[in-house]
Amino acid sequence: MMEFNMHKLQKLISGVLLIFAIISIGYMLGKNVAEKQYVIADETLGGNYITVYYLHSTFRCETCNTIESMTKKLLDTNYSSEIKNTAIVWQEIDFMKNHDIAKQFDVAASCVVVAMINQGKVQDFQRLDEVWTLMANPSEFNEYISEAIDIYLRMRVAK
Repeated sequence: MMEFNMHKLQKLISGVLLIFAIISIGYMLGKNVAEKQYVIADETLGGNYITVYYLHSTFRCETCNTIESMTKKLLDTNYSSEIKNTAIVWQEIDFMKNHDIAKQFDVAASCVVVAMINQGKVQDFQRLDEVWTLMANPSEFNEYISEAIDIYLRMRVAK
């Protein structure tokens, strides 16, 4: 009887390892297919525009997803015409895969960055680290991000 249970245990362990191997291979293949190459600014747009970046790590927590969602909602609600005419551009980027952007914006954790782009190059930017502490208060969160966007929108109009 002991031998019979040992045989079942070996089959169970073999099955679990096989499933783990299949899932791991599927994950790695999917990860490689889904990887994208990002640019820090889009030179094809030309002129002056603002980019709102949501920079996140590869693995995101619920808070990270909430910050992204709240930022997108703010843009869709308050800046829809600017997005439509590309005065504002939204980019969501994994800074762990795009080391250039992490270095340029000195990013070590998920955050929102608002950048003024001039002829495809980052002219100035604000890294908005306080989104973590403000997300519990949506009106303060929105005001914080809007202030940064509005500064660059005024600069853009002044040029």
